[in-house]
Amino acid sequence: MKTQEEAVELARQAVVGKATLQPEGPVETVRETDRYIVTFVHVNPPGVRGPDFDARVTLDASTGDVIQILGAS
Repeated sequence: MKTQEEAVELARQAVVGKATLQPEGPVETVRETDRYIVTFVHVNPPGVRGPDFDARVTLDASTGDVIQILGAS
């Protein structure tokens, strides 16, 4: 895997059937030494408490293998 865009696409594929993402929701991608952490941010209406993210996926930066999927509940 070479780019953040590839990491986001792999993360989207990994959460299909496991988490519901907000349409057009923001995505944050962090590259650590050997992994990407892709967070699908959950946007709450003003004054409403809720989850910070819909899903957070950790990927191996060289292979693209999924290491972990965290979903909001």
